Amino acid sequence: MKNQIRQAMLCCALLLAGIHFARAQQPSHGETQVVFRFVSGNDMFYIPWNDNGARLDSLCERLDPAKLETGSVRVDGYGPDKKIVKIRCNRVKSALILRRGLTEDHFTTTNHIGSFNGLSNVVVVTCPVLEQRETDTSTTDREAERYSERQQTVTEKTQEPTQETTTTSDGRQTIIREITKEAQVQTGETPKPVTSRWYAGLNVGIPFFWGDMLSTAADKTRVGFAVGVQGGYHISDLLAVSLSVDYARGKLGARDYAEDYLLAPDGMTWYVPQEQAMQRYGDLYSKVLLVNVGLSLDMNINRIFGKQAAGHRFTVWVSPTVYGQFLSTDIYTKADNKRYSDGTTKPDGLSLGLGGALSLRYRVNRSIDLQLKNSVLWMTDNHFDGIRTPFGKTKHNALWMPQVGILWNIK
Repeated sequence: MKNQIRQAMLCCALLLAGIHFARAQQPSHGETQVVFRFVSGNDMFYIPWNDNGARLDSLCERLDPAKLETGSVRVDGYGPDKKIVKIRCNRVKSALILRRGLTEDHFTTTNHIGSFNGLSNVVVVTCPVLEQRETDTSTTDREAERYSERQQTVTEKTQEPTQETTTTSDGRQTIIREITKEAQVQTGETPKPVTSRWYAGLNVGIPFFWGDMLSTAADKTRVGFAVGVQGGYHISDLLAVSLSVDYARGKLGARDYAEDYLLAPDGMTWYVPQEQAMQRYGDLYSKVLLVNVGLSLDMNINRIFGKQAAGHRFTVWVSPTVYGQFLSTDIYTKADNKRYSDGTTKPDGLSLGLGGALSLRYRVNRSIDLQLKNSVLWMTDNHFDGIRTPFGKTKHNALWMPQVGILWNIK
């Protein structure tokens, strides 16, 4: 008799437990239920992933903390590890607390070892419907059915497994690791897509000129100023094309061995005194104004090391470039800063330059990159510094222009 009573009591307990579990699985009348997905073996709540963000926004719109009773929001976690399930539930609750202003008293939390309607690695939030839109019941049912079908399709696609196998000595294949597509997305095994094609930027820097006179002169280094804009288009994660326009100005002085060279007002250099008026190189300086237009092919060096490296926050770019240059130059005396040249030696209206840039970029976020850009180019205009020599042309005119800048990625 006692055994029969015990068996009856055990059956009742199991029945009550089953009823409680069934209630946790299904919402009652007047309640809504939202399922949030998690990556297998991971406790992070990836809000933009697997439609979690849209569901969270929809749930927050329906919740009103002032109208919720204590413990009326049920949070049920499901998975193979109870410790991870507990952390997942806390992350979901934290999101609701931060976004909608709920408190811990609003929640009733349960952690389950197992699955919910065949889905593992989920957290289910069940709460009263406080804001219900006026819609036709049949329309709502059809929309819910279509939504369920879409989610099932997404689930099947994202959980399609790939397998790594090994062959044992007896010729049998054994699965050593199974990877789902959803795990690949979160662990970075799938490369990041190009988030934007067009970009625009602003740069500031310092130009350094080398010619018959140069910026790093014997008496001192004369620091100039440069400002420019650039824009480009990403062809792929490896290649881009860009156009840059820079305005630069700087002062140039004599080299240490050329301070006693003599310069005539027409820009001719002499090494012994002549009958015409002359001034020592050491008593003069050259003032250069430059508009530099460059057309570049930009290459992401990180891409050589793989697609993951191409999406790194730090990237290195090499940009071979053809330049068109517009120059304006005059020679001045140091003593009184008066113009010394007579204007007969002028740079060409348009000259060419060949070179390129090496840039280090740092991605702050999806919209903004910071860059350190170093441009070096050979200048074909021998008169760019306002000086000409009687023994052929100096072929080693150059410009180095280090710049810092900011780039905006345009979606």
